[in-house]
Amino acid sequence: MSEKNYIVETLKPEDFDEWVNHCGSIFDVGPAYFRRHFVADPHKDYDSVFIIKDDGQIISTVRVFHRQVYIDKKIYKMGGIGEVSTNPDYRKLGLSTKLLKAAVDYMKKNDFCVSSLSTGYFSHYAKHGYVQAKEYSKYVSGTGKIDGSGEYDIRPLSPGNFHDMSVLYELYSQELNFSTVRNKDYWKTWCAGEIKNPHGLFRNGRIVGYICYEENRVTELIAAKEDHDILLSTVIPHDNRIRIPLFVTTNREVFETRTNNGTMINLICEAIEIDGVKYSSSESLAEYFNENGGIVPWAQDYF
Repeated sequence: MSEKNYIVETLKPEDFDEWVNHCGSIFDVGPAYFRRHFVADPHKDYDSVFIIKDDGQIISTVRVFHRQVYIDKKIYKMGGIGEVSTNPDYRKLGLSTKLLKAAVDYMKKNDFCVSSLSTGYFSHYAKHGYVQAKEYSKYVSGTGKIDGSGEYDIRPLSPGNFHDMSVLYELYSQELNFSTVRNKDYWKTWCAGEIKNPHGLFRNGRIVGYICYEENRVTELIAAKEDHDILLSTVIPHDNRIRIPLFVTTNREVFETRTNNGTMINLICEAIEIDGVKYSSSESLAEYFNENGGIVPWAQDYF
């Protein structure tokens, strides 16, 4: 097998079922996860799914997710790398390297500005220009005093609330580096299947903030700083510890802070200018993020 010249192709609609089953055979989440993440993605593009076949069967793949992200309140085109998977019988043949090169070339040709991925295999992606960027979080007490002014109530939310949620999301998430930009279609299709336990904070019948969580981890918190603690009261963890992004304002006891280095970024365009300073390398851009609160990718946008 090692002497073969494996060719990189793009996915064709007729190969979609096989591609889904291939991805599902490599990862424990199964094929339904990958089918959902493609069908529900309003920005999906067969031409940004790269595959290698052997004897007509898919043996390796990489997908570029089309996204936009906020950086210093401005919007940039971002390519997310996902679905990186190779049949175990074909590993260590350089297939992933070929596919990643094709993915980066595709992003350069199609005016992407940055790229990101999540991994534990840092050296492999570093060869393609990716560097680690930090995501800061903290563990706080599951109970605490609520400092809220005026009358309010917290209610479960549904897709019927998506419009109001989207207005709040755009207002507050543009302040957070590397949060995903969400348009109407993205809320309607992708978010409908990914958001978990959404609860809204209402005053005078109007939603002014919301929170999403899984077990003891806050996966999204969109609100003014003075309302963060009120929304945290929605989460009742079994171990009296809640994991929240470091920027979240709270009067609760902080048990520990953590830094997650599992996300890597790659500057695809020539440079990004922030406050008159040009960042022309992945390393300098990551350093900017790390020194300015880190990156804040919400769990609902994971790919």
